[in-house]
Amino acid sequence: MRSDPRELAEGFSLVLRDLVLLLRQVTAEQPVSAQQLGILGSLEAGPRRVTELAREHGVRAPTMTAHVSRLEEVEAVCRGVDTDDARVVTVGLTSRGRDLLAAGRAARTAFLAERLEALGESERAALAAALPVLSRICAGG
Repeated sequence: MRSDPRELAEGFSLVLRDLVLLLRQVTAEQPVSAQQLGILGSLEAGPRRVTELAREHGVRAPTMTAHVSRLEEVEAVCRGVDTDDARVVTVGLTSRGRDLLAAGRAARTAFLAERLEALGESERAALAAALPVLSRICAGG
């Protein structure tokens, strides 16, 4: 097992890439893209500024604006005004957006559950044990 941080990071990055691509395939038939499902997930806790969403998703504001426009076309999001600054436009989740997000998550969960069933008990236990570590990585350490 690799314990060198650079080697582990390289291996982790490659596996993560494959997993992301696999999950994108699962939701390819959804009315919104995998990236857009991610945006819907970011809005689940409440409305956000486009600039905040762009920063979180690692894209420029014009790219995020295009995603938001497409999500608006399918009635998954709506634009609003920031309560603290009326000049600032926010993006919020609609009930249709919540439904799309739930459907995307359900498809991913079903797919992963099927894959996880094929693993042995010790492999599933190892994955379960790794989840807190992965969450810590996401939280920044």
